[in-house]
Amino acid sequence: MKQITIGLLGAALMLTGCKKAPAPSQATAGMKNMQGMPGMPAAGADTSGVPLDRTEGARLGITFARAAERPVKSSVRAVGILKYAEPNLVYVNARVGGWVERLYADYVGKRVQQGEPLLALYSPDLVSAQEEYLLARRLKDDTLAASARRRLALWDIPDDQIDSLETRGSVTRTLLLRAPRSGEVTEKMVIEGQAVRAGDNLFQIADARVLWVDVAIFEQDAAAVRVGTAATITVDALPGRSFRGSVTFIYPQLDEKTRTLTARVAVENGDGALRPGMYATAALATAGRRGVSVPLEAVLPTGTKDLVFVNRGDGRFVPREVRVGLRGDSLVEIVEGLRPGDEVVASATFLLDSESNLGAAIQGLMLQMGMGLNMGGMRMPAKEGARRP
Repeated sequence: MKQITIGLLGAALMLTGCKKAPAPSQATAGMKNMQGMPGMPAAGADTSGVPLDRTEGARLGITFARAAERPVKSSVRAVGILKYAEPNLVYVNARVGGWVERLYADYVGKRVQQGEPLLALYSPDLVSAQEEYLLARRLKDDTLAASARRRLALWDIPDDQIDSLETRGSVTRTLLLRAPRSGEVTEKMVIEGQAVRAGDNLFQIADARVLWVDVAIFEQDAAAVRVGTAATITVDALPGRSFRGSVTFIYPQLDEKTRTLTARVAVENGDGALRPGMYATAALATAGRRGVSVPLEAVLPTGTKDLVFVNRGDGRFVPREVRVGLRGDSLVEIVEGLRPGDEVVASATFLLDSESNLGAAIQGLMLQMGMGLNMGGMRMPAKEGARRP
């Protein structure tokens, strides 16, 4: 490549002294006379493209690759805020009115296990229902006993408490409300001594082992994201860590203002390191499309077209216009212009583009100026024995 560059630059310098262009026949003869100059191609040689020595190219950072048929994968990055998964939220309420005599879950954020007591509720109606049940058992009235037991069950009194009532033979003053699932108390709407009515929500409990993050997908990436798409979640608060997730739902409507589609990603949070409210970045791994592809840097955009430099087979690389398709993380699909197995320049294509343009410009000037015949203001050496003027 150094040899052709020196030859082309030398020809350009010689052309600067020319003033007059000769006839086309003279130009052809002039081209033949220039073929013996250092760096100029031999007669009849195909000079299209750029000759490239691989050893020299490696020193300049030029690499090579072959077009191949393979999946062109890309990852879509989006951001959102972590929140509790809605199916893992539960309200605890009172099925019977009364007063809170003892509060066990006494602050927001407290971790509770399934079946753990949350509060002790005194209810006159509950005391009456227990006495009715015990009376029916003493009278051996199975119908009345079954009716009283069913009433206690409808008030959400567990079977073990009803059985202990029968074994003990005496009523209990309070009813223990227990946690229906393990999790954290995210809302607390009651304090000790407070009167509550049937149906009042007293606590909200959330399980954080699985969190949701709603991410905004740009309109052009929406077709590549589907339910089930795998996702990798990272947060700034935990550098170096990543969490697995997947797209579980895609909202049906596009946001007209931001031109984005919202996708819901469920994130595994077994150790509880992730916290609701954290900003999260989701990298969604799309399935990609299979096709002929080359590395991204192999394609040189010129503004009006895309070029790749293809090995002609004799060590010269010629520019070829291609039509590109899907662009992935490291590959670009070539819809038209390349076949599997074609060798292309994979990096530093701008160097070959500059060399190719320079060579084309010099050759055009040589044809127009007719080098070797009339060099304008340049004095040509006299032949041996010629008469001097």
